[in-house]
Amino acid sequence: MQGGDRMPERPRQLALSCADYTWPAVSHGVALDLVAALGFSAVDLGLMHGRSHLKPEEIGTDVEFWAGRVRESCESRGLAVADVFYQAPDFETMSVNHPDPAEVERGRPAYERALRLASLVGSPGVTILPGVSYDGDTWEQAVDRAADELGKRVSLAGESGLRLSVEPHVGSIVDTPERALALLARVPGLTVTLDYGHFSYAGFTDEQIEPLTAHAGHVQCRGATNGALQASMRTSTIDFGRMVAALRSHDYAGYLACEYVWADWLGCNLVDNLTETVALRDVLREAVGA
Repeated sequence: MQGGDRMPERPRQLALSCADYTWPAVSHGVALDLVAALGFSAVDLGLMHGRSHLKPEEIGTDVEFWAGRVRESCESRGLAVADVFYQAPDFETMSVNHPDPAEVERGRPAYERALRLASLVGSPGVTILPGVSYDGDTWEQAVDRAADELGKRVSLAGESGLRLSVEPHVGSIVDTPERALALLARVPGLTVTLDYGHFSYAGFTDEQIEPLTAHAGHVQCRGATNGALQASMRTSTIDFGRMVAALRSHDYAGYLACEYVWADWLGCNLVDNLTETVALRDVLREAVGA
């Protein structure tokens, strides 16, 4: 990377991106080709132990080299980087609220490398997971530990000029909109990577989820409904037009990521990702243009 090189500019208004981990069965180059061919201006990069194209255990400490490769691959296809989604091997390992402080500390260098990668490839921020409850925990204990570590990680992100977002997800300590808002209130500067699907799956309505749009740092989109974390657009109950209007009411000017995934978890391998990504893209284009 030369100092004068520039990635495609970040959006000044709502723009669409697509996750590279939508297509784990193909090479990273082919996944980026698909993202570009489908007309997206940006890509969400997965940085997930053992299961994404870019694997933290392979990158190790050679962040500059890998960032250069990724930057060149994206830039040559006209793609900006919308987000870097860092995940540990599972929900508990090296989590931000692990009851063993040594395990939390063990996870911090990998997080710092994710920040470095995000900065070098031009991402506006990083998404991580918010933590889970452990045996013997009350919710207050679990969220107190998470808030303490997330405050430190917000500061680290800020030093790199990056936002930090957590994704409220099924099985996490913030598995309801109210709990997510409570965590945000405890951690100044923390934002959410908002995926309505995790709440729709649990039976929450769009209206109940909507208060979180005021705290969105990034947005992930896919079809979902009560009992189905990932659903076809035909069966999805999420009103994406309403979601976009709510985001705009809070002056959100970031990316809307099409994030159909292919994973053997909660039925997230039961739809045609290509067809549904195209259908979702068109719905979001109409909503953004409205």
